[in-house]
Amino acid sequence: MRKHLMIIAMVVFMCVSAGYAEKDMLHVVYTQWEPYTYQENDKDSGFEIETVKAVIGKMGLGSKFEQLPWKRCLMTMENGQADVLVSALKTPEREKFLYYPDEFISLSKTVFFTKKGSPIQFDGSLENLKNYTIGIIRGFSYGDAFDKAVYLKKDELNNTDILVKVVSVGRNDLGAENLAVITASARKQGVLENIRFLEKPIHSQKLYVVFSKVRFLEKTGSKFSEILREFKKTEDYRKILEKYGMKVSDMTE
Repeated sequence: MRKHLMIIAMVVFMCVSAGYAEKDMLHVVYTQWEPYTYQENDKDSGFEIETVKAVIGKMGLGSKFEQLPWKRCLMTMENGQADVLVSALKTPEREKFLYYPDEFISLSKTVFFTKKGSPIQFDGSLENLKNYTIGIIRGFSYGDAFDKAVYLKKDELNNTDILVKVVSVGRNDLGAENLAVITASARKQGVLENIRFLEKPIHSQKLYVVFSKVRFLEKTGSKFSEILREFKKTEDYRKILEKYGMKVSDMTE
């Protein structure tokens, strides 16, 4: 019995020690969310991806990036298969298994959009949209009010490109997503002129690079936050944003 307890204690100590020791290589997951995070020609791209790579490099660590569907990103973080996720809104459910650093990576302005010529308007009342089918990305959070609005007809789709396509042809009455992401996808598909953004945003919220609690990476996340805060003041950061058509003012409150 004593030997059995000693073995258990050793295993626990090894797991905790391995988790708290700063890793040489971080396994970073992200989803296709252009221009924030995306893969193009087998290359990890996006202004958040480039920012994260720069910060991790300044920490003296290596990184391995993997593009996955959003729901799988969350699953790999929850079960400890990945170290870092770029990027996530803060929700109570996610905080159970994700560590959110103090410094945010960017801002997300979420809006409704519809097919051009559609008479649909949004005055801020979600109740007024209950008769419409709204396309959303499976696993994404659209803010507490929208997420809890069970009376809305939500059509869960796998990615932004599909969402843009079904709204632009009128299969869904509305789509809900980040303004910059929808613009980038619609422009690439050549349908930007076929959609219209509803003026009042659903919400504007901070996005974070989050770290696995399962792998005890809170300390690493805290260090990342410190370096990110300083990096955002540099010329290198400004150049990254400009490369993707963004400005520093777009990422500040």
